[in-house]
Amino acid sequence: MYKFFNKFSFLYFLVILEKEIRKNREGNALRSEKEMMDMIVGIAVKDTRIRGVYMNGSRTNPNAPQDVFQDYDIVYIVYETESFRKDREWIDIFGKRLYMQYPDDVPGQETDAENCYGYLMQFGDGNRLDLHLVTLEYALKDICHDRLCEILLDKEQILPEIPKATDEDHWVKRPEKEEFLHCCNEFWWMLNSIGKGLWRGEIPYVMDMLNMHSRPELMKMLAWNVGVENGFSCSVGKSGKYLSKYLPESQYGRLLKTYPQAKEDAIWQAVFEMCGLFDETARKVGDRMKIAYDEEEAKNSRLYLECTYDLPRGMKEFLMVHRMKPVNADEAAKIWLEGNLDAHHFIPEEYWKRNYDEVRRQLAEAEVYVYEDNEGIQGFAGITDGYIRGIFVRKGMRSKGIGKNLLKFCKAKYQELSLHVYDENKQAKEFYIREGFRVKQKGTDTNTGRLEYEMIWRKGYYKDEQKENKK
Repeated sequence: MYKFFNKFSFLYFLVILEKEIRKNREGNALRSEKEMMDMIVGIAVKDTRIRGVYMNGSRTNPNAPQDVFQDYDIVYIVYETESFRKDREWIDIFGKRLYMQYPDDVPGQETDAENCYGYLMQFGDGNRLDLHLVTLEYALKDICHDRLCEILLDKEQILPEIPKATDEDHWVKRPEKEEFLHCCNEFWWMLNSIGKGLWRGEIPYVMDMLNMHSRPELMKMLAWNVGVENGFSCSVGKSGKYLSKYLPESQYGRLLKTYPQAKEDAIWQAVFEMCGLFDETARKVGDRMKIAYDEEEAKNSRLYLECTYDLPRGMKEFLMVHRMKPVNADEAAKIWLEGNLDAHHFIPEEYWKRNYDEVRRQLAEAEVYVYEDNEGIQGFAGITDGYIRGIFVRKGMRSKGIGKNLLKFCKAKYQELSLHVYDENKQAKEFYIREGFRVKQKGTDTNTGRLEYEMIWRKGYYKDEQKENKK
């Protein structure tokens, strides 16, 4: 048994060894950093068309995290690129590739292939080489403008002395006032299109608008915030990939919540999270940089977005109506008291004042929709499962269509509505009759002892009734 085991183990070892040898032959064995660098420089030394080599990117960045996925961003300085471009097989010398890309051969894209030509190669051993061939003139400009360059080979002593690589060119730049204000305006304005797209159910369009237009402004503002906190002497990386190093954990968590699934409700929540995060960050950055942040623009943009969110599908007109936040319960309660005192002169004032605190508490917990413009909340409708508990409009804003718009909103949300109105409140009773409500039954309000009517409305019912009357 022992001999058999040894023989089996030896055969197994030979099989594994053969596989490893085959991998090496095919270029799939993992090559170390030293092996890759020796190969890259060695090829340049032997090829007389290559005059020098330099590297840039994350491998020369002292502040970039080091890991197995770092690319080799290499530049060969050549006399000309044409001979390389004509011979597609010359890059086989770097090893067996899984797949690759020729970034300068994209149809319809303007390039300067005679002075700069690239090859992006992913090898089977996990290494990736982003190689560019450039002329000396191009290289000198590149080296001067990118302080992450590190010269690896200079055959003819044609390259300038350069300081140690640094990522300073990629540090967050301090924004000018105009740039800050444009960022804010662009962020809030693009939400207009996102809201409309969500209401229409145009998810692909919305995701593009969110990630290609609004998100860049948010990331820009977050980067400026990091810059302010760190004296504008750090980099947050491409697309903010290093933000987790600088943002508080809670704030970074909020940022992650702005990346939604492609589902309507999830996107809405992400958009509102994005609004809050941008608003808070912009206020902070503006304050630290002594730039006045346009709070009115932000407030009105969010108001429009909230109204769009709550607008029932199928509405033929836009209404500045949205669900009330609990924080607005005090304001709504004042409108409630004011409206009842004006409309119900036949009931002692003390009755309404006595119930004020309880109503305020209930409003904070109830389903309440407010009509709000840039001056604030002008009216509201309280509704529960199709039962309208009341529609109230601020004094001075009545007879301007606000109550009618609130009722339109309720009609769009429900197939059937009901309510109670006092017999002595003639104006309200006539309003509801004009709006298609019909008396279901009379009764007495047990709290006040006054005669009241229960009225109902059904979608399409009033139109059908009118047709019957015409017959």
